[in-house]
Amino acid sequence: MMAKKFIVFCLVVLYVFSASAIDFSRLNISWQYDPSAEIQVQDRVVQKGDSLSVFIRFRYSTSPDWKIEYLIQSNYGSEAHKKFSSFSLDTLNTTSDSFIVKLDFVKPEENLMVAKISRDGAFYYYDIRLKNGSVPYSPILLVDGDGLPVFETYLNSANFSWLGADDFYVTEYVEDSDPAHPPMGDMRPLAPSILPDSIFHFADSVTFTDNNLYVVRADSNAVTGVTILKAAPYYPEFKLLGELVASMHYILNDPERKGLRNSRNLKESFDSFWIKTYTSKFRARNAIRNYFNWIEQANKRFTDFKQGWKTDRGMIYVVYGAPDEVYRTENEEEWYYDEGPSFEYTVISTFFSPETYALRRSLELRQSWFEFIAAMRRGTNE
Repeated sequence: MMAKKFIVFCLVVLYVFSASAIDFSRLNISWQYDPSAEIQVQDRVVQKGDSLSVFIRFRYSTSPDWKIEYLIQSNYGSEAHKKFSSFSLDTLNTTSDSFIVKLDFVKPEENLMVAKISRDGAFYYYDIRLKNGSVPYSPILLVDGDGLPVFETYLNSANFSWLGADDFYVTEYVEDSDPAHPPMGDMRPLAPSILPDSIFHFADSVTFTDNNLYVVRADSNAVTGVTILKAAPYYPEFKLLGELVASMHYILNDPERKGLRNSRNLKESFDSFWIKTYTSKFRARNAIRNYFNWIEQANKRFTDFKQGWKTDRGMIYVVYGAPDEVYRTENEEEWYYDEGPSFEYTVISTFFSPETYALRRSLELRQSWFEFIAAMRRGTNE
């Protein structure tokens, strides 16, 4: 019954709502990066010619009585909304803590959809780009074993299928990229400069290899596709010792990295580092739990053509935590911390991702970086 009421409400709002636009360059959307936020939102956009299908998943940790209004505007700094002229909306799935909707409409001139989410005086705004950089969105969609869209940019299951084409063309890469360079360092290439490991196509089913990157297209000449990182079943969490040690990169100094890399007993060296750094097994256990929780959250939120913790945003997220303020435009994003520096990202379109966030590095961030690393190692940043 809740799903039916929800559909009716959304249809009415979509058709009649018109008001001042949402200026995301002035609106704090830090909730989108807050692991404890009472609502979490993800989307997938599929394009076939002039038609768009927008899939959105809402997850909530409190009451399901949220009101959703769908707005549309030209860009991130528009002055006014414009209502849709025609559309359809379906609820694909409803559980005790989530629901998935699908919106179908002809691509408008406007480039930004906004979901306004509200309940009991609380308001959240979620932005969905209707333009995929300079190219159209892909017509293909990855779905799970229940036929529901996969919203993550990684795949941790063997039970999946692809929709939207008769044949699918795949380029496979080995994901062995380096972690992000520190914020005071030089900028490194954003996309992996690696040759494809293999190129193949399939019609019905396919098997992907863990830790490899795949770009799936509907045609061998298509300029856009879906990039997906095949991961272990437990991803975005890490469980293997080698994975845990690798993701400690940001808090290790050079001798420590070398020592772990050349260790004959990695488990012993791993335990020794944490106990020596945090002076007791109790504090070491808490530090391990806290650090790898941020690694998991970074993987969950920022995985693109490489694991999330290796990205620029993932690096800052792991070391500084979730930002207190976030502001966004078409080409930029800014993070602010109440007790820490601010960070600016440039949004760049690459072959692997239409939205690659590149940190603007500066030597002025050097002192802050080492201070926060030192605080992490003392356990005073929790």
